[in-house]
Amino acid sequence: MEKIRFAVAGFGHIGKRHAAMITENPECELVAICDVNPLQKEALAALGNIVFYPSVDQLLNSNTGFDVLSIATPNGFHEEHAVKGLEAGKHILVEKPLALTKEACKSIIEASVKHRKHVFCVMQNRYSPAATWLKEILQEKILGKIFIVEVSCFWNR
Repeated sequence: MEKIRFAVAGFGHIGKRHAAMITENPECELVAICDVNPLQKEALAALGNIVFYPSVDQLLNSNTGFDVLSIATPNGFHEEHAVKGLEAGKHILVEKPLALTKEACKSIIEASVKHRKHVFCVMQNRYSPAATWLKEILQEKILGKIFIVEVSCFWNR
């Protein structure tokens, strides 16, 4: 079976997590990283022989062969980078949020349909033990009819 080849756009904290998950999966191969910060190229050395690009445009216009563009750039760039990736014939994995507006999300979905490529938005807590437990409680109506919910989530970013 051929490995799924990935490129990661945005090599900050979350982009490094995407890269780590890709390299730890035996069915995947990380082939390229792009980031506007040239200092991020130094952090790439630990991952091996990975090509570095200073922009999404340069990555997509290169001859680097990959199947999936993993987008971990700042939220305001998700739509632009996803649509460009789809237009370049790549499947898209995008960190949440998919985009900042409903119209931007619709633009990504329309480009996905037009170019017949998949788009997946990261939802890493969807199946966490706490989330599945809460879903069961709601489905079984253990708490009765719910009118309001308040959640405090403490993450170390």
